[in-house]
Amino acid sequence: MVDTELEHRAVESPTMYWQVLLRLRWLLGGAIGLAFAVGRVIESLWFDPAVPIMRVIGDVAAWGVLGGLAVWLTLTWVSRQEQRYQAGLEQALRDQQRAYSQLALLSEVNRRIVDSATLDDILDAALTFPQRLVPARATAVMLLDATGIVETRAHGAPADEIARLRETFGIAHRMEMARHPQMIERADGASVCLALPLHDGMALLGWIELYLERPAPIAQDELALLETIANEIAEAIASARRRSREERAIYQLERAIAEERARIARDIHDGIAQSLAFIRMRIDLWNEWIESDPQRLRSELMALKTTLREQIRELRRAIFALRPVQFDELGFVGGLRRYIVEFAGQHSWDIHVDLSGTPSTISPEVEAVAFRVVQEALTNVAKHAAATRVEVVLDQVDEGLQLVVRDNGQGFDPGTLPEAPGHVGLRQMRERLAALRGQLTILSRPGAGTEVRAWIPLLSVER
Repeated sequence: MVDTELEHRAVESPTMYWQVLLRLRWLLGGAIGLAFAVGRVIESLWFDPAVPIMRVIGDVAAWGVLGGLAVWLTLTWVSRQEQRYQAGLEQALRDQQRAYSQLALLSEVNRRIVDSATLDDILDAALTFPQRLVPARATAVMLLDATGIVETRAHGAPADEIARLRETFGIAHRMEMARHPQMIERADGASVCLALPLHDGMALLGWIELYLERPAPIAQDELALLETIANEIAEAIASARRRSREERAIYQLERAIAEERARIARDIHDGIAQSLAFIRMRIDLWNEWIESDPQRLRSELMALKTTLREQIRELRRAIFALRPVQFDELGFVGGLRRYIVEFAGQHSWDIHVDLSGTPSTISPEVEAVAFRVVQEALTNVAKHAAATRVEVVLDQVDEGLQLVVRDNGQGFDPGTLPEAPGHVGLRQMRERLAALRGQLTILSRPGAGTEVRAWIPLLSVER
């Protein structure tokens, strides 16, 4: 505050002095003119006494007028130049203060964005900060998604009125290819809308609408600052969306891991644990048969050997399911191929794998669901089909990824699936596919094998 006062005094002092000189220029001009006249009279009387008195009077008048006029003109010109200089200095100071205020506003925008924890906080900033430069009677923030345009924030007028104004101005059409602020006037010139595109450098994310009461010129530096603020907000919106997708992916991954662990625990409990519990109970009978019925005991032990062999195979399958699939090192196709071949090796299947038609670019969401479908289909073959040959094919069909898992096992009647409690995996496959608008088809009949066919649209995941 002290610096501002000193600057104000420094500007005022020279201006005050020149204003005093400007007011006294008539008096100064007359005094100097009189001095010229007196000097001329003394010169005439001293050096040339014979000069006629009228000539002396004429010289005195002429020199006095010329001297006074010269002084007046000089002071007037210098004063005007000083005034122009002071006006320019004051304008420069105003421009500097304006630049400082704009930088302060931009710094506040950056701080607000950095401190924003959610997308809603960023959208609140998008509604607030542009009005600091261009006060508007109504404002709105529009965002684009896969379904179209969504009004996320509005202030100053009811939503239906803002929607009517948007339609009247034709803003949606004007903003399709806009990269810079757009000043859109109504045909009658009664009002104007300033639209600020939210562009992250790659795509249009939406825009900010500022509805003004009347057309008013906006300085170029203010338009440039508004564009900078809009770009900062657009980058923040894109970053918030990326964070949200990453958090959602982490949540889905953790949920998938929890579901997989629960499935393995259920399999161990329903299979290995119950078999071991049954064997423990049979041991009490075997103690009695050691002497009373050794032949029957021998048959029981042979059956136990077969049961243990099956349980060891089931345990190995559960352990194999816990191993991580190395998609990061081998890619989706390589990692999936290794998993299928090793799974088939665990069950001594004749395996045929054709992944040549798999698209080269698949989103992580589609990859995760595709892997789970293949994994669940192979698990069902191992548990229920008693197959010796399995075929897995991935291909691109109708802008989607098609997965086919086919076996030569004992088959079943698909019509009994809704009532069969043992087919929880098929229900989970349908749920996973439904989340991406995919489809699942089961083709089977008793004694003729089974074919699991899944289709996932490649464009189903929102960008």
